[in-house]
Amino acid sequence: MARHPSDVVLLFLAILGVVLLTFPAPGPTAIDQSVANVVKELPGLLGWFWELSYDILIGWAAVLLLIAAFSKGRRALLVQEVCAGGLAFGLGVLAANAAGTPWSESFQSLTSSNPPPIYLAVRLAIATAVVVAASPHMSRPIRYVGRWVLWFGALAGIALGVTYPIGVVAGFLVGVGTAALVHLVSGSPTGTLTLDQVATALDDIGVAATDLRDAAMQPRGVALVLAATPAGEPLLVKIYGRDAWDGRLLASMWTSLWHRGETFRFGASRREMVEHEAFLTLLAEREGVPVLDVIAAGASVESDALLVVDANARPMASVPPEEVDDDFLAEVWKALERLHSAGLAHGHLDGDRIMVRPDGTPALADFSRATAAAPDSLQRTDHAQLLVTIALVVGAERAVAGAEIALGSDGLSLVLPYLQPAVFDRATRRLMHERGVDLDELRKLAAQSTGVDPPELEKIRRVTAGSIAVVVVIGIAAYMVISALAQVGLQTLIDEFQGADWTWLVAALLLSPVIQAAQAFSTIGASIRPVRYLPSLALQYSIQFIALAVPSSAARVALEVRFFQRLGVEPGGAAAVGVIDSVCGFAVQVLLILIITLSGLASLDLSSSDTSSSSSSTSSSSHGGLLTLLVVLLVLAAIAALAIPKYRAVVRAAIPKTREAIRNQRVSVGSALQVLRMPPKLALIFFGNLTAQVLQAIVLGMCLKAFGHEASLGGLILVNTFVSLFAGFMPVPGGMGVSEAAYTAGLVALGVPDSAAMATAIAFRLVTFYLPPIWGGFAMRWLRRNSYV
Repeated sequence: MARHPSDVVLLFLAILGVVLLTFPAPGPTAIDQSVANVVKELPGLLGWFWELSYDILIGWAAVLLLIAAFSKGRRALLVQEVCAGGLAFGLGVLAANAAGTPWSESFQSLTSSNPPPIYLAVRLAIATAVVVAASPHMSRPIRYVGRWVLWFGALAGIALGVTYPIGVVAGFLVGVGTAALVHLVSGSPTGTLTLDQVATALDDIGVAATDLRDAAMQPRGVALVLAATPAGEPLLVKIYGRDAWDGRLLASMWTSLWHRGETFRFGASRREMVEHEAFLTLLAEREGVPVLDVIAAGASVESDALLVVDANARPMASVPPEEVDDDFLAEVWKALERLHSAGLAHGHLDGDRIMVRPDGTPALADFSRATAAAPDSLQRTDHAQLLVTIALVVGAERAVAGAEIALGSDGLSLVLPYLQPAVFDRATRRLMHERGVDLDELRKLAAQSTGVDPPELEKIRRVTAGSIAVVVVIGIAAYMVISALAQVGLQTLIDEFQGADWTWLVAALLLSPVIQAAQAFSTIGASIRPVRYLPSLALQYSIQFIALAVPSSAARVALEVRFFQRLGVEPGGAAAVGVIDSVCGFAVQVLLILIITLSGLASLDLSSSDTSSSSSSTSSSSHGGLLTLLVVLLVLAAIAALAIPKYRAVVRAAIPKTREAIRNQRVSVGSALQVLRMPPKLALIFFGNLTAQVLQAIVLGMCLKAFGHEASLGGLILVNTFVSLFAGFMPVPGGMGVSEAAYTAGLVALGVPDSAAMATAIAFRLVTFYLPPIWGGFAMRWLRRNSYV
């Protein structure tokens, strides 16, 4: 039994899904009505079929319980199934009650297949929990039958009017989540092959092997088996089984969230993992890197992927220090330099992956995490990992001396910022603690050896505990201040979302990506060089991705500079393109405010009474408080910029640096500024920015419509433009909390009730700021893959 990474992901997604569904629950929403009508109109299926399908849900769960009860050695499975089903029932009833469904109706729905429909589908939740809990223990045909039973049972619940689609989805989530929880508590089968099955799989790929035995080290997701050829040569067999994909997926998700420069990879199949490792191993060997020879790679009849390599070597971690001489260490450094010269990075150099051959020469093993076309940062990471690995074997002094000989003083000094815990895995960090290898002391020793001062650490972690705490505090404080001044409680906000028309919110989410499609025209217009539309569009989506961690204007300028440098624009010209785009966008926003205000198309009155309030004094006080909030936030921002040494130093340092940069890049900047004398370019810039502002206002209006209120397009443009300018001056990443407060105040000034204004502000920020990084991450990956950034 083992705990699988996929169960962690499933449990998290289930909890998140149930929480999000609580807002529109208990339904029905417009989507629920549409789906229910389609299911009921399916041709050729009579009522008896739906009755039977819905009854089979409980019947199949009972069959799985009986199999576990009367099968030898399956008592643990029976306990898991009972616990999963019981938890699903209890948590399902609890979630339904939190969404407004009485306890009695939930209990009644367990045995009844008659209307009226309720939230949530308790019978489906129980059946799903039992089926998913039993799935790892069952053969493939039984697993497939269980899946079909759940799908038809879900459709039957909708067709019979027992529940709505929202209740079906919630039932699935509760069932999957409880089964995942049970698996995490008690464990589930590992899915690894027996030695006899490994022998059969080796025959499938044409490898004759004897003396099969399990290896001592067993990484998660990969089974290692030691074997021998008929001639007695040792072999290592790596079997990528059922856990390989989800283990790699979770690892990729974790590193991409926490480490800068890491790109999330959805995950490769078992066969692709084997092909990746085999290909990079052979590529490294072709470039002269000593590696363990690849004997065979392929897939068995049962779809398990296998990689067979020569195992006639032992890990350096198991070699006594006195047997590791300086010549061996020099050869290891040379092997790594050959790897880097080929544009590859290993990614996981430790004592178990640096091998010692019988003739005393080194070899690099396990290229499963290797990267082709690796950037300098990954190569520096390899250097840091190798330095620490050698220090763990022969001591820090010999390790630093060998590294300086191999890399030179300048090369070693470039490695120092990467000597930090984030570079090493948990096993290496634990080994450092056990053997007394301190990274700070190692960094100081290397700095003394190279004659440089210890540099600042490279910012490898994308997210730190401090940054998470800041975001949480900002979010809580923003909500408390806004709700206090707007007199909106949490329950009132929940009621607003439960009563919202989710069709309008979905439509707003679908229209949101079109905003960046308009902004791409502005970027094209700001560039003196021709730029294709698709890369410009990907750039705009990527800005949405990084805007969560960096203030939006800074993120836009920085990323655009890198983008245009890749297109061959001089550094000064690349910076000028971003500045032109931003300044023109600012000009468009100011013009919109002036035109709308002076023409009388719309106005904001923060002291007017709320049309929906019975007490004008209370409303006026609320609106005055919101205005006070905005003024206070502006004053605090100015004080922070002037009083806090960090921000004051940044402002002071920015002025001379900007002047120096303008002097040094005067020629390239002048060339870039030629776009301001080209009417077609100016037209593109202003068209893109103007269209983006109008589209944002339309999305804001759609979110407002979802909560039953309307406002003129001029008023929405005025609110959105004011907030965009206001949030841009605040020293808060992405305007978190600040923008929500400003949108709330602006909508209230248009006559929208406080609770609806706050709900609209939150919904608008979700569809235009917090959710776009999902597809922005894929755009950033595309730009990197195609060398645009």
